[in-house]
Amino acid sequence: MITFTGLQQALDEYDERTSTDTEDVDRKIAAMRVAMQVLAILRGIGADDIDAEIEEALLRPVPVDRHGEWFVTHPQMLRTAFVCDLADENELFQATFSALRGTATKARISACVAMSPRWEDGELFEDEPVGVSFFAPANVPSIVMVVSRAGNLRTMELRGELSNTQKRILDKLHGVLAGGEPDGSVEESDKAHAHAAMWDALNVAEVNQRFYAGIAARFNELVKALVAAGHDEGDAKMFASRLIGRILFVWFLNQKEFINLDEHYLEIGDLDSTEYYEQKLKRLFFATLNTAKNRRGEDGDKLTPFLNGGLFEEQCTDFPDESIPFPEGFFAGLYTHFGQYDFTTDESTPDYEQVAIDPEMLGRIFESLLAEQMDDTGKTARNARGAFYTPREIVTYMCREALRQYLYRTLGSGNGIHQGIDKLLDTPDGKWESDSDPRRSLWNSNTATMLPQAIAALERVRVLDPACGSGAFPMGMLQLLMRCRVRLMGKAATVDAYQQKLEILQNNVFGADIEPMAVEIARLRVWLSMIVERESIGQVEPLPNLDFKFVCADSLVPLANEDVSGTDQVRGMTIADVSLKKGILDQGAFDLADESELLEQLKKIRSRYFAATDSERKSELMHQFEEISNQLGGGVSSSRGRQIADFHPHSSTISETGHAPFFDPDFMFGTDAFDVIIGNPPYVQLQKMKNQRVAYESLGYQSYNKTGDLYELFYERGLELLSKYGVLNYITSNKWMRNRYGKELREYLSRNAEVISLIDLGAGRFSSATVDTNIVLLAKGRSDKVFQAVKYADDSLADIAAYVAERATTIPFKFVDGNTTSDVGKKVPDGGPWVILTDIERDIKAKMEEVGTPLKQLDVRIYRGVLTGLNDAFIIDKAKRDELIAADPKSAEIIHPVLRGRDIKRYHYEFADQYMIATHNGYKYDDTVFPRVDVEKYPAVKEWLSSFEPKLSERADQGDTPYNLRKCAYMGDFSQPKIVWGNLCLRAQYAMVKDDAIVCAPSPFIATDDWFLLGVLNSKAADWYVHQVGVTRSGGYMEYKPVFVEQIPIPQNVPEKERTRIASLAQAIQSGQREEVPEYEEQINDIVCDLYGINNREIRILQ
Repeated sequence: MITFTGLQQALDEYDERTSTDTEDVDRKIAAMRVAMQVLAILRGIGADDIDAEIEEALLRPVPVDRHGEWFVTHPQMLRTAFVCDLADENELFQATFSALRGTATKARISACVAMSPRWEDGELFEDEPVGVSFFAPANVPSIVMVVSRAGNLRTMELRGELSNTQKRILDKLHGVLAGGEPDGSVEESDKAHAHAAMWDALNVAEVNQRFYAGIAARFNELVKALVAAGHDEGDAKMFASRLIGRILFVWFLNQKEFINLDEHYLEIGDLDSTEYYEQKLKRLFFATLNTAKNRRGEDGDKLTPFLNGGLFEEQCTDFPDESIPFPEGFFAGLYTHFGQYDFTTDESTPDYEQVAIDPEMLGRIFESLLAEQMDDTGKTARNARGAFYTPREIVTYMCREALRQYLYRTLGSGNGIHQGIDKLLDTPDGKWESDSDPRRSLWNSNTATMLPQAIAALERVRVLDPACGSGAFPMGMLQLLMRCRVRLMGKAATVDAYQQKLEILQNNVFGADIEPMAVEIARLRVWLSMIVERESIGQVEPLPNLDFKFVCADSLVPLANEDVSGTDQVRGMTIADVSLKKGILDQGAFDLADESELLEQLKKIRSRYFAATDSERKSELMHQFEEISNQLGGGVSSSRGRQIADFHPHSSTISETGHAPFFDPDFMFGTDAFDVIIGNPPYVQLQKMKNQRVAYESLGYQSYNKTGDLYELFYERGLELLSKYGVLNYITSNKWMRNRYGKELREYLSRNAEVISLIDLGAGRFSSATVDTNIVLLAKGRSDKVFQAVKYADDSLADIAAYVAERATTIPFKFVDGNTTSDVGKKVPDGGPWVILTDIERDIKAKMEEVGTPLKQLDVRIYRGVLTGLNDAFIIDKAKRDELIAADPKSAEIIHPVLRGRDIKRYHYEFADQYMIATHNGYKYDDTVFPRVDVEKYPAVKEWLSSFEPKLSERADQGDTPYNLRKCAYMGDFSQPKIVWGNLCLRAQYAMVKDDAIVCAPSPFIATDDWFLLGVLNSKAADWYVHQVGVTRSGGYMEYKPVFVEQIPIPQNVPEKERTRIASLAQAIQSGQREEVPEYEEQINDIVCDLYGINNREIRILQ
């Protein structure tokens, strides 16, 4: 490992040169010395004579053709910007140093980098060298190193003591820019290697993974110690997560120098962990950050700001009256871990990523900790809640597209309005910052008219994430709305960015989640985003209270309407809506005027509470809110009253009372509808939710299917909560698009929504999950198609919008005659699968459907294999079979060969000497009744099965006794010839089985000996069809479930010659004539394509 003595010395000298003079030459030269030290490491050379190299670099100014005012004046050249080339002419790289007159904002750095195109900016610049840039901001002793790629930037800020992470990165980059002298030969591959090495080294994902691993270890260590001391595990986890969140918040504050250094809060000294928490952290958290300065007492810290907001209020789960049994060295280990990393309060974006721990990491920590917490069934909390952290690129894309559609619909479409909106949202920061008057060019001569309308639209937009998790989408919308305000309002927005964000929080962005810890983290991230706008400790103001902005509630359950019940309940209505419809509340205590007055009082309380800083005043306002709420609810004697009584906005996020059992935006936020609903709802099968499933079913969701998924209900709930011109944008599992259980949702959306776009992302988009996903953008309305649909096949998420614009197609809905009373005489959507196809693919599918008949409509029987419920007991190997038969020869009567999915191959199967104990529950076959197997007649088998108690008796899939398999009416079909296949395969793998082998679930089978059918199923055309209508899994595996296979159109009216030929070829392939297999399969493919009428051009699509 290289040494960093020279670089650290240069950083120390730079840090000592504090000055308020932006033109301080010595300070800028000190900054230049740091950049030279870094460059020497990148070049793999010594840094023996840095001063001489600086003198030479000063003689190599880089021309700046615009925005010279951004830079300090060159120390040796008047009217010249201080931008220098740090190395002699070099074909491999160009390293520039820029001394900025102001701060190193993202937009400013992006614009500066864009001024000088480099090799990494595209094919037009392939003759240019690779670029690396260094920026020295004014008044801050830091150096920002920047590497770019196609307009996206990755940065590393060097300041003060080098962290272990920075050393690790620079060690990786040692010598990466070696070579490239003017007389040397530089190949394209040399540039590609150098740039890729720098780009990959500045990838924050690897840093985040290492940081989280250390956090998780400390978290689990603390939870274990608290549980061992007798605390409830849930309370222990809440304490540990809140403590780590608070310390991280303080660490970020310390990064901004907003913590009083004289108090030495983060120095442990000789104190043990418990003493340190009691004497220092409690003083910092509760007596300082949560206490106004005028109430801190004579010995109180008068410098560290009062933060308010609730983050540092002492809660019951802080165990205030106890001595916490911290593990030995807990805080020392935690701080040592933190010390290895750099921190920034400014969240990275896809186009500007800093190699540092930013507030987004808090969200990742929360999601990851959920993944590691196990419930009593052995399921992880992440799986139980279906929570997955959405990648930053997807969040940014979805926020932008949702806001785009809102502005389209609000501002209209005439006179280039949409083009101006696109410029506002899509122009990169660098280009916007460098243009002379970008605002004027938005709508050209119409800008004066459109500007105030656009600003007003942004000021009144209402955004909700109904499953906000740790706040990824609310933060994404906050950043985007702030960015748009700055662009439209100019200096009016930048003068006090804090106030602009405060207004956005108060009026525009809302969140709800059922998980208390998620809501805490979401609020924490918002507070950090406010802190970043302050430059000094004296500017820090008390934070806003977010109790009525991010609520802990069940978004799927509306506030009860007492005048109706069960499935007749009017869902989605606010209190005001119910009053208008029914006239009075359940108890008859209030008329419409009374209720409206109470609602107006709640609105005023929420507004006052947002900015309240006095603890007594906050308590008073919250008490008033709950009193009026109880009046509206009519008391706890009604369902509605009990719901309202369980809403405690101040305490629901700290686990004492848990989430509110309902969600009503008018009551909780003071808004009746939202203009943008966005998010990543949880993916949980309703069958696994037990009590909640029954509750959701009773609410009468039209999209409900008992075998479906929770996220499907979020689509319907979200559409109900939309304003007239609002839009909904979700990322969810894509299974609903083609699975049978998605039929109700597809029907609901085609009847009640304008489906603006559908992007099938496939698998692998979440680092923590293998789920296949899609992004759906909707508006209220009705349409006959999905307007823009695309299968996203790019590995990169860098430019989703461009990919969609280039490749999008449409999905026309199929309409059938209505069969309900309300639909008589109407054409209604059939709810069929939503399949994304190009024009040529749609032609192929239409040809196949015209010629063929779906397999499910033919005279064949398609079944699922036997589900034992306990394979360890019922599936045995040959040795156990022989042992049971030796102990009792009668055992052979009920032990049969079994085929599993892994045993089934294409046109053959490999018997693995596995057997099933077929203690069937009785069945009828060919008019013969076969009674249930009486295990008492097979003592050896009974003894073996009994050894698996209590699991044997506890399993769901059992017959009349625990020893019997579940009822299977088609048990007799296993003794007949059958076509079998695996449930999960990369490609078609159907085989004919002639013997009496039983097929094990989930592998399906068709009871038939039709070799022609086998050949068609294994053909490329049939397999292509399954891939269009079916669902893929991670790794490219396809689900060959009956629900998909049964849709394959099987050619009808086939001439006997072709039918016989396909059948004989299929038999020959399975009989073992392996050398002819490729030729025979190609012949089958050709015949099948001819039968369907698929031409040579279309055949290439099937490959």
